[in-house]
Amino acid sequence: MRIVCQKCAAAYAIDDRLITPKGVRAQCPRCRHLQLVKREASAASVTAPAEGAVPPSAEPKPPAAAPAPPVAREPRSNPAAAPVAAKPLEPLAAPKAAPKSDLFGDFGEMPELGPPGSVDPFADLGPPASKAPGGLPSDPFANLGPSVPPSASKAAPAAKPGPPVPAAPAVAAPAKSAAPVVPEDPLLDFLGPAPGGLEPEASPAPGRASSPPAGAVSLGRMSARAPAPVVPKPETHTNCRSCGKDLTDPFDQALGICEACKQRESAFPRESTVLVAPEVAPPPSDGGALVELPVMSGLDGAASGDEPRSEGATALAPDSRVSSVKPARTSHITAAPVRSAQRGGSGGSRAGVFSLLALAVLGAGGAGYYFLVHKPQQEQRVRDAQPAAPAAVPPEVLATVGRWKLQFLELEGTSEQHLAAGQKQLAMDQRSAYAEAEESFQQALLLDPRSTDAIAGYVQALALGRGPGMDDNSFQEARELIQAATGMAGETPALLVAHANLLLARSRQAGNLEEAARLATEVLSQSNAADAYKAEAHLVLGRSQVATSRELANQEFEAARKLAPNLQRVDYYSALAHEQAGQYGMALKQLRQRMELDPQDWNSVEAAARIYVEVGETARARKLYEDRLKAKAGDVRATLALAVLRYQAEGNAREAVRVLKELSKNASRHGPRDASEIFSHLAAAERTAGNDAAAATAAAAALKAVPAMPEAHLQWFMVALTQKDAALAREHLKGFQGRLEDAALEKVLEGRVHLLEGDAAGAQARFQQAVRLDDRRMDAKLLEGVAAASAKKRDEAFRLFYPVLEARVWDPLRLAPRPALSRFWLRPGDTLVGVENVVKSLGDRAEDVQPLLYEALVRFHQGDRQTAERLLQSVVDVNANSGGALAYRALIALDTKGPQARNLADRAVGVERGLPVARLSLGLAQAAAGDVAGAMRALQSTLDVAPKMLSAQTKLAELLVTSKPQEARAVLEKVVGLDPSYFPAKKLLFKLDERG
Repeated sequence: MRIVCQKCAAAYAIDDRLITPKGVRAQCPRCRHLQLVKREASAASVTAPAEGAVPPSAEPKPPAAAPAPPVAREPRSNPAAAPVAAKPLEPLAAPKAAPKSDLFGDFGEMPELGPPGSVDPFADLGPPASKAPGGLPSDPFANLGPSVPPSASKAAPAAKPGPPVPAAPAVAAPAKSAAPVVPEDPLLDFLGPAPGGLEPEASPAPGRASSPPAGAVSLGRMSARAPAPVVPKPETHTNCRSCGKDLTDPFDQALGICEACKQRESAFPRESTVLVAPEVAPPPSDGGALVELPVMSGLDGAASGDEPRSEGATALAPDSRVSSVKPARTSHITAAPVRSAQRGGSGGSRAGVFSLLALAVLGAGGAGYYFLVHKPQQEQRVRDAQPAAPAAVPPEVLATVGRWKLQFLELEGTSEQHLAAGQKQLAMDQRSAYAEAEESFQQALLLDPRSTDAIAGYVQALALGRGPGMDDNSFQEARELIQAATGMAGETPALLVAHANLLLARSRQAGNLEEAARLATEVLSQSNAADAYKAEAHLVLGRSQVATSRELANQEFEAARKLAPNLQRVDYYSALAHEQAGQYGMALKQLRQRMELDPQDWNSVEAAARIYVEVGETARARKLYEDRLKAKAGDVRATLALAVLRYQAEGNAREAVRVLKELSKNASRHGPRDASEIFSHLAAAERTAGNDAAAATAAAAALKAVPAMPEAHLQWFMVALTQKDAALAREHLKGFQGRLEDAALEKVLEGRVHLLEGDAAGAQARFQQAVRLDDRRMDAKLLEGVAAASAKKRDEAFRLFYPVLEARVWDPLRLAPRPALSRFWLRPGDTLVGVENVVKSLGDRAEDVQPLLYEALVRFHQGDRQTAERLLQSVVDVNANSGGALAYRALIALDTKGPQARNLADRAVGVERGLPVARLSLGLAQAAAGDVAGAMRALQSTLDVAPKMLSAQTKLAELLVTSKPQEARAVLEKVVGLDPSYFPAKKLLFKLDERG
């Protein structure tokens, strides 16, 4: 039946046979609580007995054959009790009529129970084996027979014997009991006297009445106040009962089986050889036995994890204090494989044996599952449920925040408020809004250094607002912030997009375009990325492909436009893609549409003005700025742009100086960066006008406003270069290194400093690096020859000059690529200023014309055509067969519209027909004279010997514009593809677009 503990509510199962009609006192193994348990009213009539169990009223059938005699154990020495003689177990007899007293009618005096665990059934197992008579000196299991611990024998009252009753199944045979004693406990009196014959015989303790040892019933994790078992008389066997082997070990003799057979039967038990030995338990004070209830699996999972046990099956009885997950380890200690009497046939014994094995396996498996699987999973769930500790702020972020604190001494609001403001400003897609967004995100990060959204917004605003004009310190700082934020939050779409735009701001650096495309692809691969971030990723991919494939770039722009129709920068970058492909009409059309939607979009205004300047339409560019001033009177940016247009595109430096000086008077009202920009352009305009001292003063004012302004450093550097002040030049070189957006140009200027310092070898190395970075830089090749000449390396200098002279690789009509409008303004030929007469000094005789020829080449590209003509005339006077001198004289004549150009070109080709510059001069002279057919033949022959000469291809396309416009367009698009900064080709393409 099912029992529930009244104290701890644990559920247990107990055999109905152990409960008398008046009840039995049971002890909970969990809390050690004692309670009276009575049989259920319907238990006898309704509940059927389990397999192997014998109902109280049923007479069991005798076994078919007499069981083998049980193996006797050597009795354990006990100072309080004499050994009990054991008798062979006999078949169960049919019970008599219902006794007048129940099974546990008289419990006697019960000891006071202490806290749980104080009543220990194994508290005293007797003296050590080495001192016990008959035991083995080193075998702790030499005496497993029933005995009475000393503590129990001292406290045991007089025995209360009753009439004998049949033994319970799988229970050791009880000893003879003494005469019954009338109980004194009212409760026990109420329950009636105990049935006779259930108390075991025991020798009386000295000075006291006989006290029987406690009998133990093995029912799972239960020791019961059950009928006292009959203790079998110990026997000694000399031969193994299984294999017949002689037994020499006393323990094996007591068991009647050798060690090998014992191990084999333990692993594969048989129905006739497995019996649970009587469990040693301390006898209660009243001479009865406590019932320790087995936990019922499924009824009280909290109390035990054991599987339900088969009712009536033989079970092992471990210590009640031992955890339920260790049945397999304790079973071989408390049970001995001895022969037992069978009851109810072999089926019950087989069921009991297999139940034992199943319980042992399930117990071990349950223990392993609990400790190896369930408990770690539970602990992991607890750890997962705990809130994660905030990540530490990376040192890069802390360092940046420390620098920014000086800019924002008084902060108001919360980080979330500044973050929202920055995101709103960023969505406006305007340059002025980008600057405001920078500050908002900086303040958000100052208030919350762990905000990766603030870092992503700041880097995005920095990259889009400053673009290529970003200084190196800001660029490096932004990269460190992005990397730190990625370490905190992972590769989120916002961080990936911001990082990609940052790399595009340095698109000329090796690997940046490829890395930006990779980051954008990573955003598109994230399924949880919002459409806005995916649109940004498509925009990044399009920008990275503009230079290589206009078709692919436009596909990416179209995908971005579909995902984010309000993303204004799509039209701007799409226009740049058309410009890159030479479709200037379409580019300008898209920019005009963009300006109609948002007249405040300065990026579109600036891009359209720049395209107009590059295609030769300077007047249209001026009109754009003037219209902007009409719409917004006093617009400082439009006023500044008009001044820049005058000194860089229109050649009116004096007017530009006047306007810029007016702006500089109120520069303090515009903020430090705008003030520094005004003074930087004033320095460039003054230097262009020839006022080097005023240029240096303006540059100093610009650097006072913003000490790291690279434009101002560049202008002051050029003044120092003209004045040949090497120390000053070196100082300002550091101010713009890495920030000119043109690595090759930086190497050229660095080489100029080395040349000024007298380090010819270092200068040559820098010029060679510049040519490797950009093979269009003919000025670097000329300066390399100048450096060799300054080191008095005559032959090497001439070897370096000759490829420039013949123009097989470099175009003689362009010194180097340069932008039409730029923050970093350099006049044509500025990189060659100050190297005059270096090559000429190599000549020591009047008839030595080579130094004069190459000196004239340097002066020609400096823009000093008058001195170049004079030097070339001297060369021709000495050597009339110098084709190079004649060809360059023809080019100077064409530039000045001199009548002798055709004659000089004919003479150059006649002297050196294979010289590319001679054929070019002839083609240009014939075209100027109106001989189109002759010019086309001469130009085509020029391309035969110099396929990369862009001036020849452009002039040939110009001659084809009228008769074959499609062929002309194809040639011009090829030129623009090879060099987008070749403005003559762009001008012709724009005219073709204008024609329709």
